[in-house]
Order: sequence, then structure tokens, then C-alpha cells
Amino acid sequence: MNQIKKGSVVIGKEIDSINELRYGDLMYRNMQKVLAIGAHFDDVELGAGGTLAKLANNRAKVYKLVLTDDVTNFDQKKIKTDFESSRKEGESAANILGITQIEPSRYEKCTKLEFNSINMQLVEKIIFDYSIDTVFTHFLSDIQQDHVEASKISYVAARYCKRVLFYQSNRYILPKDFYPRIFFDITKEVDKKIKALNCFSKDHDRFGNLFQQTIKQNEVWGYQSILGSKTNFAEGFVPLKMVID
Repeated sequence: MNQIKKGSVVIGKEIDSINELRYGDLMYRNMQKVLAIGAHFDDVELGAGGTLAKLANNRAKVYKLVLTDDVTNFDQKKIKTDFESSRKEGESAANILGITQIEPSRYEKCTKLEFNSINMQLVEKIIFDYSIDTVFTHFLSDIQQDHVEASKISYVAARYCKRVLFYQSNRYILPKDFYPRIFFDITKEVDKKIKALNCFSKDHDRFGNLFQQTIKQNEVWGYQSILGSKTNFAEGFVPLKMVID
């Protein structure tokens, strides 16, 4: 399990000092127009669903953008998903979290997403059109090909944003460890996250266990980052850039 070292930041936990209160207020004041980018329709909910619900509840405008059609026919693992069902499930999940799912001008085919100027500029235009100040996206060292390309597209498109945070939406062992340093306490939002994930069909819940294991990871991060006597849940992020005004 990832260990929490000095220098980690927990956002949204119970306030123990005036400095923590001021920092939490600054974070919420800074994150006012948020874009969460996923390669597939369930990625954002898996990696950052509780955090996005928390930000939306603190009056931020939070948007979700999906870059592929999520059509999967993985016969060897008996996984099959289609575009229209995935899109509707993603929209239902976004509604539960209190965020808005943006419809891009086009979707790339699943497993065929590539970092190029066309895809980057599509995302860049959305960032400028919606005056986005904070972007959540895939961790660059993921091993799912769409996730890797989505990460490249996102952090280049978001180069003028003040905050860019990476999430992990799967439980793979990665070539470079996902080692979060920013944590959002989602103890009050975890039920919303679970309800949002339950909007997706069983084929999205890889091997009938991805959703449950994700919540277990949130519980581990909750314990490690908060160290309270009660059960807590947290989502962890690796910062590319974090500017506090």
C-alpha cells in the first residue's frame, strides 16, 4: 500500500487548526470551474467521483469530459460495452454527483485514442470556452493505452490552467508508482460515489470487483491520510501543478 509521508495534504477533513481552515477555504475558493477528463465513461467516477461531488457541493461548476466511445468487445475476458448505453450510464452517474457531462464534438474509437493536435485542441477549446481553472485527468504512467493518451492530451491542453491533478481509475500495477500527495476527504461523499458507480453495467465493473476494490482503496487512503478513530474515505491525486491564489 502507498505510504503517506510528510508533505501530504488532506482537503476537507475535520479542522484542527486555523491554518487548516484557511487552507481548505483557499482550495475551495480556487477550484471554481473544474474539468474532469476520462478516456471512458466510468473513469472519472472511479478516480475522482467523491472529490467532484464535494467540489460541486461547495458551489464549484464541475464538468466531465469523455474522449472515446467506450465500445469494448474483449472476447477473451467476456467484456462487452456499447456507446449509447455507456453514454447514458455516464450521464446518470454525473447527475448523482451533481456535475455536468459535456458532449464533445466527436468521440474517438475506444483503444484508438491518440495524442495529436486535433484531439488536444478539442480539449483546449473546451477549457477556454468554460474558463476552466482546475483539471483532473489520468495518471501518465497508466498501462491502459487510452488512459495514457488521454493524460497526454489533457496536460498539454491544460498547460495554462493553474491546477492539474492526476488520478488512477484502475488497480493495475504500474511501471511508475501512483504515489498521491493530495487527498480529498470523501467520507461524506462516498455513498454518492458508490451510487454513481452503480449506474454502470456489470461489464464496466471489471470482473465484478473493480468498483468494490476502488472503494477499499479509498478507505485505505482515508485511514492513511486522516488517521482518525472512525472509518474515513479519501481520494488521492498526484499533482502536476497546484497553484493557490
